[in-house]
Amino acid sequence: MNQRLLLFAKTILTMDRSKPIEDGFVLVQGHRILQVGKRKDLFLRPSVRILDLGDTLLAPGLINAHCHLDFTLFKGRVRYQGGFRQWLRKMGQKTRETTQADFKRSVQKGIKESLAYGTTTLCDISTSWESYLLLRQSPLRSFVFLEMLDLGNPSARKYWDHFSEKLRALARQAPSTATFRWGLSPHTPFTVSKELFQLAGRSLNEGGELLTTIHLAESREESDYFRTGTGPMAERIRALNPDWNLPRKTTPVQYLNDNGWLPKLDLGVHLNIVEDRDLKLLAKNRIAVVHCPGSHAYFHHPPFRYRQFRRRRIPVCLGTDSLASNQSLSLFREMRLFREMHPDVSPREILAMVTEKPAQALGMGSVLGKIKPGYFADLVGVPRAKGRGALADPALQFLNHRGPVSFSMVHGEPKLRLSLVK
Repeated sequence: MNQRLLLFAKTILTMDRSKPIEDGFVLVQGHRILQVGKRKDLFLRPSVRILDLGDTLLAPGLINAHCHLDFTLFKGRVRYQGGFRQWLRKMGQKTRETTQADFKRSVQKGIKESLAYGTTTLCDISTSWESYLLLRQSPLRSFVFLEMLDLGNPSARKYWDHFSEKLRALARQAPSTATFRWGLSPHTPFTVSKELFQLAGRSLNEGGELLTTIHLAESREESDYFRTGTGPMAERIRALNPDWNLPRKTTPVQYLNDNGWLPKLDLGVHLNIVEDRDLKLLAKNRIAVVHCPGSHAYFHHPPFRYRQFRRRRIPVCLGTDSLASNQSLSLFREMRLFREMHPDVSPREILAMVTEKPAQALGMGSVLGKIKPGYFADLVGVPRAKGRGALADPALQFLNHRGPVSFSMVHGEPKLRLSLVK
């Protein structure tokens, strides 16, 4: 039998109960939570290790629903000067200039920063594929989405064959584990050909439960491109590949739907420029939207339509995106930025965007995102606010935390820990 670990904390935000537990405990056995409750109701058992977290606010581990660890070292090195297409072009050039060794260092730095800021589960879009092995070996629970992009390639079939061969070799070398899974990430609807979408789609039909994510409806330029098939973005694409099929009189969401890909999508990232017909399709196909407030502000995108998503019952999760377009990999900062733009949304609802909502989107809503018996023991703790701040709603206290966390646990294993009392 796995030894049991008993955690005490002053306040526990379970995301399972309507109110926090004050002066509570969490009993962990192996990788899962065995019991949760008030300290006064606990019946102590033999062979239990005790970890008293003291004046700590304990919550489910944070889930970063969209990140690019490859680009952690790009922070401040790819300037945005008012044109999204130009920025993408700079990113492409910077990526081509980056060595595999530098990508590896970037991923390692991103893992370290993510852990420090309370992320316990991370969804990474891997361009270099370096994060596959590094995240699999890391303390994080992780989902690595391997990126596909064939703009500029003469043959979608040859691209897919090479991609599939490389993937099979990597999967044999390092298969999925209890804390690691991989999925597919077509880059965008305008950098992946119809042919590649079809090839990948057939593979998904045959392969079962692979998760998918895609950057979708991110910018005005993308929206204009799909509506008219003209403009600077169309000109650039035509220059890279004269045979590329240019869309017209549609939207990125509608385009994916028409090509049979929307029903295959789990996480749609950004969705900054959407129409009412897009919202209907997203709701019908049960797509989870990933909003990245820091990146959204960096590019000066139009206001995020959260009310419309909520009205349609489209789940919204939060992600940090990459440090090429953000200042930090802290989800606390993303939650605060979201609250600044949407002050009418409750702190608890915002906290759900980095806990239970992404857990559900990843197909793990029954085991992740809450502090509840039977769930995986993924936990994060921060010091409780002092003075006047201590009177605030505990969820608001949690959102307002700045800096590294004081405690974290992934899959029942403490990663940042205080002194252990026998």
